[in-house]
Amino acid sequence: MEHEEQADKLEEELERLERHSDEVGERIDDARREWESNEEDRTVPGAQPDPETPDRSDQLPEDGPAEQVHDDTGETAEHEPPGVPGEEGTATGNPDAAGSDEGEDQSGD
Repeated sequence: MEHEEQADKLEEELERLERHSDEVGERIDDARREWESNEEDRTVPGAQPDPETPDRSDQLPEDGPAEQVHDDTGETAEHEPPGVPGEEGTATGNPDAAGSDEGEDQSGD
């Protein structure tokens, strides 16, 4: 008997959850319809998209026009290394030597 009672309780719980799920689904559908209606109504503030914000594009950067796509591969003739122009290859990797000329004594002696 105990198993049958437990099975009955579980079936009742299942039915309750299914009803609740249906109610939630209906509320979601109602909210979606209301939002879509508000988007079309200019008297509802905030429901229309911001006219200054462009729509999001599905276009990947590499699929865009070449003049609008930044080349970050460093394989162009226009590529210049970071740093001070004319001082290529002077990086020491040592923050204490930053800005110093090689061979100069920085200790002040």
